[in-house]
Amino acid sequence: MKAIMKTLLFTFLFMASMMSCNKEELFVEPEVEVVEEDTEDPDTTTTTPAAVDTTLPCDFTLSSIEANTTVIINCVMDLGGETINLPENVTIVYEGGDIINGTINFSGGSTFDGNFLNATLTIGGTTPLFKDPIFNFDPKRWGIVEGVVNDEVAYNNKIVINDVMKMAKELGITTIKIDAINAYFQTQPEFVLPKQTPQDSAIQVPADMHVIMTDNSHLWVQPNNYKNTVLITLFEADNAILEGGVLHGDRDTHDYSDTSSKHEWGHLVLVKASYNATVKGMTLMDAGGDGININSLGHTYDAHYTPADNILITNNKILRARRLGMSITGGKNIIIEYNEIIDSGVDTEFSNGTAPRWAIDIEPVWANGIKYETVDHVIIRNNIERGSVAGGFINARGSYITYENNDMESTIAIGETTHSIVRNNTFKRNPNSTSLNVAIYAGDDRNYGYGNELNHSNEVYGNTITDFDNGIFLQDPGMDLHHNTMINCKSGIQIIRSRDSKIRENTIISNVFRSEGIGNKTTNYADNIDIYSNTIEVKGSPFRFTGMNLEEENKEYSITIRDNELTSIDNNNSSFNKIRGFDFKNNVSHNSGIRTIYASNANIIGNTFQNGIIRISEGCSDLSFIDNIVTDGRCFQDDNTDAVNIVKENNTCD
Repeated sequence: MKAIMKTLLFTFLFMASMMSCNKEELFVEPEVEVVEEDTEDPDTTTTTPAAVDTTLPCDFTLSSIEANTTVIINCVMDLGGETINLPENVTIVYEGGDIINGTINFSGGSTFDGNFLNATLTIGGTTPLFKDPIFNFDPKRWGIVEGVVNDEVAYNNKIVINDVMKMAKELGITTIKIDAINAYFQTQPEFVLPKQTPQDSAIQVPADMHVIMTDNSHLWVQPNNYKNTVLITLFEADNAILEGGVLHGDRDTHDYSDTSSKHEWGHLVLVKASYNATVKGMTLMDAGGDGININSLGHTYDAHYTPADNILITNNKILRARRLGMSITGGKNIIIEYNEIIDSGVDTEFSNGTAPRWAIDIEPVWANGIKYETVDHVIIRNNIERGSVAGGFINARGSYITYENNDMESTIAIGETTHSIVRNNTFKRNPNSTSLNVAIYAGDDRNYGYGNELNHSNEVYGNTITDFDNGIFLQDPGMDLHHNTMINCKSGIQIIRSRDSKIRENTIISNVFRSEGIGNKTTNYADNIDIYSNTIEVKGSPFRFTGMNLEEENKEYSITIRDNELTSIDNNNSSFNKIRGFDFKNNVSHNSGIRTIYASNANIIGNTFQNGIIRISEGCSDLSFIDNIVTDGRCFQDDNTDAVNIVKENNTCD
C-alpha cells in the first residue's frame, strides 16, 4: 500500500546583520574562495525498481482508510466476506491487483476502477465515479463456463451476463468490452420462469450502453426445441449500440421433433421498441430463423405501441439464416447499409431452410383490414446479397422504402407499397441461383382490380441488370420506370398490369437468342402507360404484346409507344397480337418492322422502318397507318382476308 497524506512544513529563517564604519575604516576586499573542479566521472547507473507481484495478498486492509485518501491496489485484497464502509472522497486506483469476496459501500465523492469488478465483489452505498466508463468483461472473473455445456449451465451463463449488464448500467458504465469468449447461452422462453417472452429470456443490452465484442467473441445459442427464441435483444434499449462479435444459431442442432411449428423464429438479434439503436460489425451465423429482426411493442391501436425508431444496421455479415437474413415488421427511420447477406434460406446438411427465404423482408402484419404494425421510411443501401433461395430484398407492405446502390444476385421486389424507390442497384445473375429469375418486381402481383390497388407512386431508375431471364416486371399503378440498363436478358421489361405509368429512357441490349425488349407477361390490362425514348437492341422483337385489354371493361384502355430507337439483330418485327388500344408513333426501327394480328383500335403513325415491313395479318380492325417510312424493305404486307377499317395514308416505301 501507498498512502499519500497531505502535510505542511513551515520553516522560518531570520537573518540580521548590522554593520558600522567611520571615515577612518579601510576598505577590505573580500577573500575569494577557490574550489577545485571535480574531475571524476559522474555515476550514471540507473536502478530499475523490482517488479511488483500483483498476485500476492495485500498486507493492509481498507477498514482504516480515512477520508480524502487515495489507495493504490497492486496486490490481492480478500475481504473475507466482510462489508467495508468507506468515508467520503476515497479514490481506489488499479495497478494490477484485485479485490475479492466482499462488499464495499462507498460514500460521496469517491472514485473506483472498473478493473476490480468481478463476481465476488459487491459495490454498494453511493455509486462511485469510475475512472473510466469502459468496463472490460472477462468471462473467467464472472463464472462463465465456456465450451459445450448442459442446459442449466448455459442458462446460468445467460443470467451471469445479464447481471453484469444490469450492474454496469447501475454503476454508470457506458461501454462494456468483451474479447475472448466461447460460450453457450440458454435463452429459451419459460426454461425456468413461466410466461416469458423471447426478449425477456434473451441476453439483454440496456439503454445507453455500448457493447463491443471482437472476432474472438463467440456466443452460441444453446440447442433447444422451442419455436421462438432470441440470443441478444435491444428491447426498449434507447441509444444502445451492439458492435462486433460472432453469434451462432442452432439451426443445425435444433430439435425439430415438435411438428406443430416450423420453428422458424429463432432469431440471433432482436431490436424491439428501441430508439436510436445500432447493430454494427457483427457476424451472424446459422440462425434458426432470422439473423436480425426489427419490430415494435404492441399494435398500432394500443396506447403503449412503440415502434423501433431511428435504427442503424451497418457493416454486418449474415450467413445461412434458415428463414431470413433480416426482417422488419415494425419500425420507422431505419437505415440498413454496408451489410453482406449470404445464403439466406439455404438447406444445409442438417436442416432445411424455411419460407420465405429472402435476404431482407419488410412485412408488417396486416389482416382483415387492420394494420397491426407499420414500417415506413427505411433506406437499404450499399449492401451485398448472394445466394438467397427465393429472392434478395422484398417489401410487402412498407411505405417510403428506398433501395439504392446494392450489389444483388437476386430479386428486389416492391409489393404493397407507396412512395418507394429502387435506384442505382446492380444485378448480376448467378447461373446456379435457384431464386426468382426477375431482377426487379415493380409492384404487387395480386390483382385487386383497376382503381383498388394498394400500391402506387413508386419509382425504379438507374439500375443495371445483367444475365437475368427477365429484367423488370411492371405491375404497379403510378410507376415511373426510367434510365435502367438491361444487358443480355431474355426480356427487358414485362408489363403484368399497370396504369398511369411511364417507361422511359431505358436501355435494353441483348445477344441472347430470341431476346425481346418490352412486352406484357400475362393477358391482363394496361392503361395510360407512356413508353418513350427507350433504346432497344435485341435478337428478337423489340416490342411484343399479346392478349392485352381484351375484356369488355378494358375496351377504352390504351398505351402509347413513341420516340423509341429500336433494333432487331435477327430482323424480327415488333409484334402486336390480340391487343386492343395502342399508339405506335415516331419510333425508328432498324432491321425491324411491325406486325399486327387480331389487333384493334391502334394508330401506327410517323415511324421509320429500316429494312423492315408493315405486316397486317388476320383479325385486325380499326387500325390507322399514317406517315410511316419503310426503307430497304417490302413496305406493306397484307396477309388477311377479314381486316376491317384499315386506314393507310401518306406512307412512303423506298
